[in-house]
Amino acid sequence: MGGGGNMTKIDQKIKVPLSKPPFILSELKKAIPPHCFQRTLVRSFSYVVRDITLVFVLGYIAANYIYVLPSPYNYLAWPIYWFALGSVFTAIWVIAHECGHHGFSNYQWIDDTVGFIFFTSICVPYFSWKYSHRRHHSNGGSLEYDEVYVPRLKSELRWFSKYFNNLPG
Repeated sequence: MGGGGNMTKIDQKIKVPLSKPPFILSELKKAIPPHCFQRTLVRSFSYVVRDITLVFVLGYIAANYIYVLPSPYNYLAWPIYWFALGSVFTAIWVIAHECGHHGFSNYQWIDDTVGFIFFTSICVPYFSWKYSHRRHHSNGGSLEYDEVYVPRLKSELRWFSKYFNNLPG
């Protein structure tokens, strides 16, 4: 990055670490304050209320104000609205994703209920996703067993891939 395509092999090896870091995951987890791992229903549902409120506020603005803007401005306002609404729906997806990881509350049935409602609202099958996503995490980085992201073997890459990808030596 920033080398204008003139990266040397030394630069590539610095960008792609091939050795394990000097710490283990448990040491990293111990460095995070314990209160960061505590789930509360009040905080979790405050995010739900915030995101649903933003969806309705943005919808109200779009339905009542964007179409009355003068011609060049309404063409600019719609993409801004789409971006803002897409950002809020991404936040809704993240909440549903955390429900699948049992990170929303201390109660599995609440996580499953909220995750099901939110994922259904954006046309994603919650329980199917939850099981396949769990398998993805248990097999992450595996060329043989990961279902979601299976990278190609180095021998299968095309000749120009070494110029566009950040591959190790």
